[in-house]
Amino acid sequence: MMLPKNFVPLDPDMTKNKYPSEHRPETILTDETGTINLMFQYMEGEVSDATIENFRSQIFGMMKRVNPGIKEREIGSVDVLGKKIAYVEFSNPAMDGKLYNLMFYLAVKGQPLMGSFNCRTKEMKYWRPVAFEMIQSIETVETIE
Repeated sequence: MMLPKNFVPLDPDMTKNKYPSEHRPETILTDETGTINLMFQYMEGEVSDATIENFRSQIFGMMKRVNPGIKEREIGSVDVLGKKIAYVEFSNPAMDGKLYNLMFYLAVKGQPLMGSFNCRTKEMKYWRPVAFEMIQSIETVETIE
């Protein structure tokens, strides 16, 4: 996946402050301001290209029930090099204002991989196209065992 060159792993102390839950994503990348974030997390379950959209819808449905402040923007999927990537765009209130979120899901060796991009909604106009370009650049390496 192509990333902006100024994205770096989020500092461990900042990670604990920003994502206090022990269930925080495994990989969190951020820009120099700490306000533009990209995260990755393998999730439980089995999925395929054929079931990834349903998986996304189930997860997002649970998120909306837990956080009624979520405002859905768009739900869809894209085909990248023959791999289906399901996504959902939404905004939600946060401590420092509203956040724009683009969560995306793909099957990697039968396991769901979730990616999540977020920034302040006031920066969405610039970052939304960049986030979709990053998704379009995803390549998976799946070995035959």
